[in-house]
Amino acid sequence: MVEFFKECWFGFLLTTIAVLFLAFVAIVSLAPHNDARLRGFAPCTYKMAIDLGQNIGGNRVKAVFEAVSSGYVCYAGVMVQGWSRWLSGKQNTPWENYLFEAETYEIPPELSEPFSEDLLKANRLDEP
Repeated sequence: MVEFFKECWFGFLLTTIAVLFLAFVAIVSLAPHNDARLRGFAPCTYKMAIDLGQNIGGNRVKAVFEAVSSGYVCYAGVMVQGWSRWLSGKQNTPWENYLFEAETYEIPPELSEPFSEDLLKANRLDEP
């Protein structure tokens, strides 16, 4: 067994890193990013959206990469914070602070008004 591990340690290392990365991506994609109380990943997502909005236009590939990277570093920080809160007994599970039922603002249909006919017909592609 030791000889097998000596020969295949690099494959085990790469497999472990790939599995951890895929688990991280799966958790981030399953968690809510839009919460009325700005819990979990919501502040990270809003900050990333603001940073990306400021970098639209021009050749700012580096700035876009930095915005996305800092967003994912923030996601990892939220996960680490969940583990530390769980270990200190402040929450029941390590994922309680980022996997939850999101609260959103919903406007009841009786309080909203329909789009006007002019707005629905306003289409620049229809004009010659």
